[in-house]
Amino acid sequence: MREWIDAQTGRTVRQLTENPEGSSVGYFRVPRRLPDGRILARRHGEQRALIAIDINTGATQAFDFLPWLPMGLRETDGRLWYQILGENKICAVDLPDGTPQLIGELPGSEPHNGTCITCDGSTVVCSFFEVDQSQEYPLPTTLDPAIFWQWTARPRHGRLQAYDLTTGASNTVVELDGLLPIHADVSPTDPTLIKFAHDDYDAFCQRIWTVRTDGSNLTKIRPQQRGELVTHEFWWPDGQYIGYKYQDRRHDATIHDLPWAEYSPIPTQFGLANLDGEECYLSHPINHYHTHLNVSPDGKRLSGEGTDGDNVVHAAAFSMDSTRIDFVPHATVHTPYVPFKANQVNASFSGDGEWIIFNDTIDEVKQVCAVKVEV
Repeated sequence: MREWIDAQTGRTVRQLTENPEGSSVGYFRVPRRLPDGRILARRHGEQRALIAIDINTGATQAFDFLPWLPMGLRETDGRLWYQILGENKICAVDLPDGTPQLIGELPGSEPHNGTCITCDGSTVVCSFFEVDQSQEYPLPTTLDPAIFWQWTARPRHGRLQAYDLTTGASNTVVELDGLLPIHADVSPTDPTLIKFAHDDYDAFCQRIWTVRTDGSNLTKIRPQQRGELVTHEFWWPDGQYIGYKYQDRRHDATIHDLPWAEYSPIPTQFGLANLDGEECYLSHPINHYHTHLNVSPDGKRLSGEGTDGDNVVHAAAFSMDSTRIDFVPHATVHTPYVPFKANQVNASFSGDGEWIIFNDTIDEVKQVCAVKVEV
């Protein structure tokens, strides 16, 4: 296991993987902690596999049930649900030593891609998107506002479909025309509750919603006025709150020419809303924009991934009793930053909250790294 002193922060960084073809932890919302303290990551290339990593020793254990699509991990007991790639079969395995078992199938002969599964393993949520993928609508990664607004106006249609694996019943949870229901993410504690977002411009739409798996109780989370930017929502560990970043751009004259949140002149704040949709916490402005914020399992620490021009992983102590959040630099990120797409840091905490786990580019290859939290 390689270690070095970060020249920018003075802290010791550990490189946990050395796969020549790269390794990475998944998207920042994705659970990745096993009850024994190890974290889950993917090993890429010909030797691709899901791996468990011991943060203290760097030792890895590979789980070879690919090709697969991960759907959910219950961190309390290590139960992992996944879909066999190209098939409608849903399997479950109790990590680290269990044997994969088929628990159900999605209906129809055409393969569906399951997006997530409820915390009791009973209901699969699938996303169905119809999007104009023509070259007329490129991703807005060039800081050209015309391309940005053209992309947000692209034709699209989408829905979330729920499949009950025990009864075989299915229903449309939500359907949108001209928008997509993105970032579908089930509650970590309530097997009937789904969080999702609208994919319109974050300051000109109602970003965060919750809905029941039967399609009932559609709820706005942190209702927005036009110009209030809410983005990068995530579940709080107890499932009672939803966290997000906030910028008040209601009177910002640059919003049309500089719509990207990471380049906005307006300071970023961290907010929490309860399941009734009411904002119950809003911080003072934080030190700068962070691509994603994340929280430790005990809710007492936040991580931040930095941004263009400040590519540094940060950590901060957090309490709902204080609106001040002091993010402290911990480790330099060497992956190039791309506007709108960021740099895939995907930082989160270890189970005990003592380490930040993140992706970084080492010798031109993506690897999993860790840095001890000191705040």
